[in-house]
Amino acid sequence: MTPANARVHRLLGSQVVRDVLGAEAGAGDVEIGPLEANYFSFTFRVKAAARSGPRDVFVKIPKTDVRGTPEILPITPEDRRMAQEEERSLRLLERGWNGDWQVRWVKIRGVVPEYNAIVTDRVRGDDATAVFRRLDIRRRLGFHGEGERLRGLMSRLGAALGRFHRSNYSDGVFLLSDEMPKLERYCEDLSSDTGSPLLMRVLKKLRSMNGFERPSGKVPTLKGLDVRNVLVGSGDALFLLDPGKMKIAYREADLARFLTTYRILYWGSKSLPVLREPDRGAEEAFLSAYYAQSRAGCPQLFKLFLLKEQLKHWRTALDSLRRRRWAPWVKAMAARVYVTPFYSRQISLQLEQDFRG
Repeated sequence: MTPANARVHRLLGSQVVRDVLGAEAGAGDVEIGPLEANYFSFTFRVKAAARSGPRDVFVKIPKTDVRGTPEILPITPEDRRMAQEEERSLRLLERGWNGDWQVRWVKIRGVVPEYNAIVTDRVRGDDATAVFRRLDIRRRLGFHGEGERLRGLMSRLGAALGRFHRSNYSDGVFLLSDEMPKLERYCEDLSSDTGSPLLMRVLKKLRSMNGFERPSGKVPTLKGLDVRNVLVGSGDALFLLDPGKMKIAYREADLARFLTTYRILYWGSKSLPVLREPDRGAEEAFLSAYYAQSRAGCPQLFKLFLLKEQLKHWRTALDSLRRRRWAPWVKAMAARVYVTPFYSRQISLQLEQDFRG
């Protein structure tokens, strides 16, 4: 930790204890956890005996990029926008999320604008990524109950999202022409980076769909809807973190966003070359539960948004690889034997789908 970050950590921790928890910063029962840097934030936990009893909170400082050797200060306008959008999303979800009591968003407790910090309750649980991987591997080994548990967890997540979308639904008409500039940019950037002929196949297919449109529902969508932002707590309670920006868009965007992160469950794992993807039955359980709580969906539109997410993830993976402090030949090899084959396979399978039917 740099001296500047250490100073902010100390001052912000004391301010959270005093202003959010209502405790004395110098008291012996105050515990300020270590500062951690993630991809897009700094975080640490604070525990103190507040007036209402023991309190445990989580402090997050959103940053546009924490890769490299980052500093908390200065707070850029982009950093502040990220924090404001997340705060707004959390407050709206507190009022509008109508999931069951075991599928809920973390509760916001306050903000510290001086340091661009958001304070939420700290929830205890295991990363859903680790839990889902373990259940999926045991399912493959013949433990059928573990597969049923995975499908049950995914089903509950789908049902909760379906209820949220249903209560905030408005009719709309999707036009592929509105999405084409972004899709073309993804394909052109990836083609330039990888030289893969697959990207031209993608563009050819998309351009052959000129004039494609479908009715669909517009809902508040969440940029942070991601398996990696889910914790599995006691009794399989599910806690959702980091909603990110809320935006009115087609509901298939949320479905594709979440299920793309489910499909890359083994990304970064040594098991990826062998296991590739997790149980599709759990994905189907998610969608079935979602549509049981919402209106009938449009399969073609869902496939298009999946393709868009896969292209975006591929580009992000290559960008993250470029930023790593590895030798150039190591990064080139990782892109050639790990990143590009994985996403090429995903997108090739997606291209086999009928987007028009």
